Amino acid sequence: MKLEKKLCRGYKELFRSREPDMNAPFDPLVMFAEIERLVGKVYFRFSHLFLQQSALRDFWWEMAVQEEQHGAILLACKEMIQSYSDESLDPSISREEAEALKAQLTSYLGKGTPALGVEEAFRIALEIETSEIDAIYSKLLLLGGPKIAKTMGNLGVPASVQRQKLKAALQRFCKDPELLRASQEL
Repeated sequence: MKLEKKLCRGYKELFRSREPDMNAPFDPLVMFAEIERLVGKVYFRFSHLFLQQSALRDFWWEMAVQEEQHGAILLACKEMIQSYSDESLDPSISREEAEALKAQLTSYLGKGTPALGVEEAFRIALEIETSEIDAIYSKLLLLGGPKIAKTMGNLGVPASVQRQKLKAALQRFCKDPELLRASQEL
């Protein structure tokens, strides 16, 4: 199957709404695609908060789109893995870790965001980007094998590039010394 069809199938699966079935087999790629989609929702919400500030609005919109792409890439890789007889995902990535991250992101979406300021939006983004998401995502890449890592690396915007954009934007739009110090760790 061509990569374009797999990506399309990945996008369709990404946007399908579903309640978690705790009895269903855990698929880390599906769960982390959902987590990437939730991060995208948080960033889309930020873009809407700053509609009158075009630079901020566009920054958050771009970040959100990249998170959506990461989710679709994970689902495309899920499709591709099925054709790899010599590679599989590490079973040590647990449902509990994924559910905890999902709950954290859902709590951000549940906050009353209309009063959220620029620095609070960046504080939340720092929490997200320095959370376990990146470590687990890297583990998925590493343990998925070289074919999966190469496929994911060839598609979308790498997380390291995205973090550097976040760092630059944070330094441009924020004055809080604590946030500026935290941005140095990105």
